Amino acid sequence: PVAVDEFVRAYQQGVYRLAYSILEDADEAEDAAQEALVAAVGKLDTFRGQSSLRTWVYAIALNICRRHLQKRRSSQRLIDVLQSWLHLRADAPAPPEAATLELETQGDVARAVRGLDEKHRLPVILRYYHDLPVSEIAQVLGISEGTVHSRLFTARERLRVRLEPMLGRAPQGNHDR
Repeated sequence: PVAVDEFVRAYQQGVYRLAYSILEDADEAEDAAQEALVAAVGKLDTFRGQSSLRTWVYAIALNICRRHLQKRRSSQRLIDVLQSWLHLRADAPAPPEAATLELETQGDVARAVRGLDEKHRLPVILRYYHDLPVSEIAQVLGISEGTVHSRLFTARERLRVRLEPMLGRAPQGNHDR
């Protein structure tokens, strides 16, 4: 325990600074730094000394930050797709209102996706959060590609109906296709 505390104290600030410089968000950097240090402590027995311990810890932190960025991009991709489905205006408010609106939109989208039943939520998550093609989603879920397409279509419709009121738009029928 004392050695672990010393290890964490030795690398905590540097790992946090690295994470912050990559993620540019204090809370997310704190989470990533903690995750990296826990992972490094858990993998200390695998350290082979082929680089400095600091380099090894930073490589772990960098990989964790990459995962955070990937999750962020996946989340943004889903938001972008949903916004295009909802035909939201491109003229967003000026900062800082734009940043606030973006965070609120991400929260609304996440809640709406979580509100889907499992058979519709899983294809959305696999497609838009994990970027899997329909053929792989079909294999993962053990269903046909046609069923994946059908479930994604239904999920998009349900998300559109749920999100339009949250984003200040009245729901529109299918007549706008």
